[in-house]
Amino acid sequence: MAAKAQTPQIEVLAEDQQRINMFSRLYTKMHDLERLLKHHKNELEELEDAGNELMLSDEDNVRFVVGECLVHFDKDAAEGRLEQVTQDVNKEMEKTTAELEEVKAKLKDLKSTLYAKFGKQINLEEDS
Repeated sequence: MAAKAQTPQIEVLAEDQQRINMFSRLYTKMHDLERLLKHHKNELEELEDAGNELMLSDEDNVRFVVGECLVHFDKDAAEGRLEQVTQDVNKEMEKTTAELEEVKAKLKDLKSTLYAKFGKQINLEEDS
């Protein structure tokens, strides 16, 4: 019987532990940003639907949700408000996308550094 070759144990230094902890925090932040981005996309779709309904509306006064309240606006004011809200969501989406790309780049660097040192002794891959 051939004995299994054992892989040598690599000492985990404090700086390695800091990198692992940073990877974990960034990984969690990446998932949070992805959820936020998905929320922004859904919100844009809803705003687009609202804009379409507003264009089709024959009424001069329409109800517009502000916070948790319905407020009556004339049609032109509602269209202006809808455009402003859409622009705000687009800006937030751009900001979130940029932050997500930055986090992904940092994760890639940390992953390559950690795999270079620990090889198969560390698992940074997501289980699907």
